[in-house]
Amino acid sequence: MVLLLFLSLAAWAMSSAVGSTQDEDFILTSIWCGTSESVGATPYCQPDPDRQGSMIVPGLVADPEVCLFKLAAGSFASAGCQEGLRDEVFSTNRYSKGSYPENYSDVMRNFVSADVETSVMQMRLFNSFLAAVTIILAFSINLRPLNDSHLTWMIVITPMAAYFIGSVHNSSWTLIGTTCFIFAFTSLLRHRKVPRIWIPASMLVLFAVWLSISSRPEGGYTLIILTAIMLISEFPPKGLKLSKKNLIIVGATLTIGTFIYQRTQFWGSPNFFGSQAVSPESDSVSANDLILHNFLGLPSFFTSFFGSVGFGDAQVKLSPTIWLFSLQATLMLMVFAIRKSHKMNRITYAFSFSFLIFITLFTNQTATMYDHHGGRVESSSRYFMPLFIGIVVVIANNKKSQYPIALVISVALMSTISNSLAIRDTIRRYVTGQDIYSTKSLNNGREWWWNFGPAPETVWLIGSMAFAMLFAVIIYERKRESAETASI
Repeated sequence: MVLLLFLSLAAWAMSSAVGSTQDEDFILTSIWCGTSESVGATPYCQPDPDRQGSMIVPGLVADPEVCLFKLAAGSFASAGCQEGLRDEVFSTNRYSKGSYPENYSDVMRNFVSADVETSVMQMRLFNSFLAAVTIILAFSINLRPLNDSHLTWMIVITPMAAYFIGSVHNSSWTLIGTTCFIFAFTSLLRHRKVPRIWIPASMLVLFAVWLSISSRPEGGYTLIILTAIMLISEFPPKGLKLSKKNLIIVGATLTIGTFIYQRTQFWGSPNFFGSQAVSPESDSVSANDLILHNFLGLPSFFTSFFGSVGFGDAQVKLSPTIWLFSLQATLMLMVFAIRKSHKMNRITYAFSFSFLIFITLFTNQTATMYDHHGGRVESSSRYFMPLFIGIVVVIANNKKSQYPIALVISVALMSTISNSLAIRDTIRRYVTGQDIYSTKSLNNGREWWWNFGPAPETVWLIGSMAFAMLFAVIIYERKRESAETASI
């Protein structure tokens, strides 16, 4: 299973050019330069004598997406335009100067070399391998394999989270750490009296915590929230009575309190990520208008977890079938799992999703800022993706019944199709641009590809088949486990 998961994530790693994820220029420059404003952390980053606080780095590090927005026949051009950046150097001040955890950049810096593309690919493959090993290990140490949990995780990460896990973005470690934490912590709680289980599970929990807090500022908060949800789900409080009337009162109080807080704190408030919110002098939109805008935008915000708005700043346009299949498969599993959960757990999950909605609205309300062109920029869904995935997997962990085989086969087929089409659309966007008909071979007429590794069509086939075979292994393991249980 480790090999299959690695191959499926490695296909995502090779599917896109340098600069394909959001803020990748910031991530790469932070890796190449470190946090100092006077000395570069590698020989390929030097301080700019003409601009204080700026560094001179290769063009593919400082601004790899600069040419990816050029239009070709109404669609974004291929990554062939990056050829001219390979010998260029740019001055940039977009890098972490202590504002982000340093461990991720420190580890990735070991792969830095004179060849930017080779360095980036090594980082992506390292993250893919790290994910495959830690997640399968955390999944496998349980006495009773969490097959339904692993199945649910594969469904919910398709395609957006898989895209980030196989990238150089620091969100990769947050997603890996969150997944590893859920599987390992579940094993720790359920087998806390079995040393051969809880000892390795504890070590994996600690490693998962380190991964999460070493990558992004919100990683630690995500694990704290998930820990509370998991503890309540595993050990529901006894004698607690929550009537519908009390739930309505609590919900109404939270809603009114949220509105009042956001209304009074909006103008001039520092946002969650350290930037300054817009002010009345710089924007004519009222706080009430923004609250309504953010609330009405919640559906599209959450569907973006499945790729409804495309990938990256360069916007890979995905076929609607991709994110609709992935969304539908996730909803089918969630509905079944919630229906088969204890009443107290249902209440816990309802509050979990309500809290997720609350922090989404709060962050979008206070984190609204402007890009370089004066356009409004809202917080990205990737900040909340680990928490969303974690809640969905926890729900699958605590249901009373296994998924029926008909449901498993249905969601596996939809997710396999979604994953395969998403990889193909992503490769197509960078190899030729998306002005080429999708059924044409990825190897024909290519304008860009890596200088190493298999051809585009081969990468797509390997990634698609490995992902499908993972589902086949899970279904086989479920049948074998059911047969062993029935014979006891």
